[in-house]
Amino acid sequence: MNDLHRAVPGLTLKYNLHGIDIDLRATQIAALALWLRCQRAYQDLGIPNGERPKITRSNIVCAEPMPGEADLLKEFTATLQPRVLGQLVEVVFEKMKLAGEAGSLLKIEEEIREAAAAAKKEYQAEMKRLRDEAGYLPGMAPAREATLFDFADMTNDAFLDRAEEEIVEALREYAKRAENGRGFRRRLFADDAAQGFAFVDICRKQYDVALMNPPFGEAAKASKTYIERSFPRTKNDVYAAFVERGLGLLHKGGRLGAITSRTGFFLSSFTKWREEILLKEAKPSVFADLGYGVMDSAMVEAAAYCLEAQK
Repeated sequence: MNDLHRAVPGLTLKYNLHGIDIDLRATQIAALALWLRCQRAYQDLGIPNGERPKITRSNIVCAEPMPGEADLLKEFTATLQPRVLGQLVEVVFEKMKLAGEAGSLLKIEEEIREAAAAAKKEYQAEMKRLRDEAGYLPGMAPAREATLFDFADMTNDAFLDRAEEEIVEALREYAKRAENGRGFRRRLFADDAAQGFAFVDICRKQYDVALMNPPFGEAAKASKTYIERSFPRTKNDVYAAFVERGLGLLHKGGRLGAITSRTGFFLSSFTKWREEILLKEAKPSVFADLGYGVMDSAMVEAAAYCLEAQK
């Protein structure tokens, strides 16, 4: 058996499977189920317990607000260099307030895109000021700049990738520091914030397949205004909005599989969903009208279907 065969279960879990739920228990159960699948794969490969590669992480995250300790947020952002990273962290904390209500309907990647562009612009201006003050010629870096990571020539997306890496690493270092009896609070803060950035990272990726069994009905009161503004074509029922959101996270030609209420395929209130989403942005390839008694105790007629992203 070669090293690749041994590594495949862990690599699949680390790079190929991602999930979001607003229920922490659901994410924990899903992560455990995937870990057990990896152990079964190792068993089938004949790898003894002591020789199995360690599974150190999964990409199943809980959508929830960032930790609310304002004093620790201020303390943490003060440690970040360049200063614009701290500003970006504050924006993410603010924008994540609806995560527990909206879940993956929160378009956090769009919410922070403008902040990332502004942070990059401010960094470029600061570096130019330092060069001008020191009398450096173009292409020469001032001594202070050498201590910072350089994203002056990065695209906004590349900057955000690098910024996330720096922030998460800073959170790890922050959690290690324990002084004045605040070490436990710091660790909890850092762990919760890292979970929040994992949610951001998942929302910024594009996928080949999305699977969902979304809630249905009206949006929760706290997120209703945001969802109506962000999903004007599908705001009448959150499951339609989840389908629209899922399609937006796919590569062109990617597939979305869903089991939802069947109402969207028949009621006039879903006309925009059918005409603008299903017929223009997603090609239905499979549809099964399942009726009652499919989704446990949910009193709803269900349908299962597969859509292919056209955009």
